[in-house]
Parts: sequence; structure tokens; C-alpha cells
Amino acid sequence: MRINKKNVNKLRNRIKATRQELESNQLRAVKRMITKNRIEHICCEEDYQYRERILTPRATILHMIGAALSREGSFQSSWHNIGQIGQSDILSKARKRLPVKIWNNLNQWINENIDKEFGEEAKWRGHRVIGVDGTCVSMSDEAELSEHYGKSKSKFGLSRFPIAQMVFAFTLKTRVTVAHQIGAYKLSEQELLRRMYAQMNTGDLIIGDRHFAGANLYVEYRQYGLEFITRTHQCLKVDRLKRVKEYSKKDFIAELPLMLEHRRENKDLPEYVLVRIIEVEAKLRGKAEQFWLITSLLDAKKYPRDDIKGLYKRRWTVETLIEEQKIWLGSDVLRSKTAAGISKEIYARIIAGNLIHWLILKAARKHKIPAKQISTSAATRLISHYSIRMGDAPKKRLSDLYEELLDKIALSIIPFRPNRLEPRFKKRDQKHYSILHTTRARWRHDHVIDA
Repeated sequence: MRINKKNVNKLRNRIKATRQELESNQLRAVKRMITKNRIEHICCEEDYQYRERILTPRATILHMIGAALSREGSFQSSWHNIGQIGQSDILSKARKRLPVKIWNNLNQWINENIDKEFGEEAKWRGHRVIGVDGTCVSMSDEAELSEHYGKSKSKFGLSRFPIAQMVFAFTLKTRVTVAHQIGAYKLSEQELLRRMYAQMNTGDLIIGDRHFAGANLYVEYRQYGLEFITRTHQCLKVDRLKRVKEYSKKDFIAELPLMLEHRRENKDLPEYVLVRIIEVEAKLRGKAEQFWLITSLLDAKKYPRDDIKGLYKRRWTVETLIEEQKIWLGSDVLRSKTAAGISKEIYARIIAGNLIHWLILKAARKHKIPAKQISTSAATRLISHYSIRMGDAPKKRLSDLYEELLDKIALSIIPFRPNRLEPRFKKRDQKHYSILHTTRARWRHDHVIDA
């Protein structure tokens, strides 16, 4: 069989033109941050060999980030937003080919560059202030995912979908995700945080809730060079602690004993750890409450009591950042069908969030305003809009449109609403459909009508 060289060349040229179109039209608003050379360098570092297909690694990465930024959050919507149709199989294979380590290295490179540009803004008295918290994410009811992540148990039985446990670490000033871990539902948030120690820097200040409190955890934090501020564990009796130094009745240093069971498991653990305990009065969900904070910042002159109280108040920022990840970037219900696909999808959505906050930081610095005043949801919509505009614009207009995007982001100011309190209730009823207690494939099999 003779091969027609003209037809082969035409096919190659068509594939090349399609590839160039895909790479040039996707997410131009953030493409200067993720350059082609950088992706190729990361692939070379990991010795990842790939052919020049329609969907190159860069096109695949931009495609998955685009899915996070799209309103639907689906992979197909990202494809349609750049004017393409069909080819679901090609998209699926491209996502599957790209290794998780490429995503990991790209995420690290983005974090390093944000830290170089805005690292000092993320610090308080020389410490990078990091908020940590956990959440759960759901996914498709696939056998592999159920086995890998598991399902939650209740008095009504197992949950209908697999659920994964996640822990995020954000810089509270720049609002960038510096580390994350995802694992099986049965894993504790403390165990996932332990896996993140290596991603922290010496001197980082961790701010967490009661889930990250405990004398054994405090010893671990200090062993890795980390400082901490948490609420006291609900079982701790503060009045029974031995006070070593007293700044006031509501601010003192005490010996916090370690439980015997922890010391039996690890004989290297000390009998107690020195901590500073501070009483705080604050409004929680509209009600005035008194509670205790525990910190490793022992020097009252260098770290005044009111400053530590103000730092812990910022911890609520973590809740809003997790909401951004789950609601605005679609991490609440993940769409991938394999465990590896879930990891890649999480990376894509975290990178999308970091790119958004990177642009917010650039816009804030350009216009000399606090980055926390800029709306993330508005910035997300503007990035999507300007990506479309920049996809059709000539090259000489791209720099002007990029600066225009930064100006628009800087104008998206959140109104100042002190003492705002919103109930966690739904006003609009959901549709009253019955619950499907089996898989859709099984339902279709049972209800098929023979012709």
C-alpha cells in the first residue's frame, strides 16, 4: 500500500495548526505566568517524554485549569469556552497521560515565584502566617474511588458517594495555598497535616482550631521548627496547669503535660511542653464567648497579647478560602473517575486559585490597595472574560489588555460590612426527587424496555 505524502503533510499541518490554535486561545490572561518553556523544563526535569499531539502538556494543563474557572466546572465546558466541540476521548486520554508529578512540580514552581514576589507581604514579625483547616470532598460513585477513599458511615448506612478527607494550608495575608493533602475519609486531619510538615518553612506560624491542638502535636510542630497558635483542646483543664511565669491572670506560661499513651508510643517525647496560654473574649456566630488560646510565642514583649488575639481572629480567612476552593473552583464534587485523576483535578483547581490570587496581588500592588479588599469571585469572572478577549486580540494588544485586567481587578472592591452575620440555612427548597439507591448503570439495566 502506497502512502500519499501530500495527504500526510496536510494532516500534519492541520494538527499543527489546531495545536497552535488551542495553545494560543486558552486562558491568555494567565499564560504569561505558565509559559511554554516552563512546562517543557518541568517535563524535562521529570524525564517525561511526549509526542507532539494536538493536546500538548501545556494545552492539557490550561484545559484543566480552565475547567476550574468555568461556571460549570466541567472539562467539556472548558473545551467549549475556547470554541472547540466534541473530542471527549482525546481530552480524557490527554488528562490521563500527564503524570501527577508534573502537576506537583508546576504547583511548587508557582508557589516559589509568588513567594519571591510577595513573600515579605505574607509575613508577620518574620513569621509566615499560615492557616490550616480540613474539609471533605465528594466524587463519582466509582468502584476504584470507593476502595481508595472510602465512604462515611452513619446510622443510615454508608454514604452514596466516596468521600475524601483534605487539609489545606494557606498564607493568611496573601491567601495562597502553600500545601495540601488528600487522603481516605478515615484518615484524621492531624495525620494529613503531618504529611505537610516537609512543605513548611522553618519559622512558619501555624494557626489552627481545636482539631490541631494537643501537647503531642505541639511537640511535633516545634521539632519541625514551626510556631503555633490554636484554641485549647476541649478536654484541657486550664486551671489545673502548673504556671511557670505569669504576665497577668489571663496571660501566662504553663507546663502542658503529654498523655502517657503518647509517651509509650514514642519514648523520645518529653514529659511536658512549655506553652503560653491567653484568655480571649470574642463573638462567635453573634454570641459573646470566652475561650483560651495556646501558643509557642512565649515572649510577651515581642508578641503582645492583643496581637496574638488579632492573629487568631484572621483564622476565619481559612473558611472563606476553602469556600473559594469548593464553590468557586468546583472542588466540592470532583469529576474524575480514578484516584490519579482526582489528584490531578485537585492540583488544577489549587493552581487556578493561586493564579487568581497572584493576579489579585499584582493588581493590589499596582494600585496600592490591600489585597484582602479585592473580590475573588469578581477576579475569577474577569479572568475568564479577558481570556476570551485576549484570545481574539492581536499580539500588540495583549499587554494593554493585561494591564486593563489588573485595573479592573483592583476596582472590584468588597464593601465594608462590619459585624455581618449570615445564617447557615437554605431558604429555597430543593427539587423533591426520590433518592437513587443504586448506580445509574444498574438502574438503566433494570428498567430497559425490550423492543
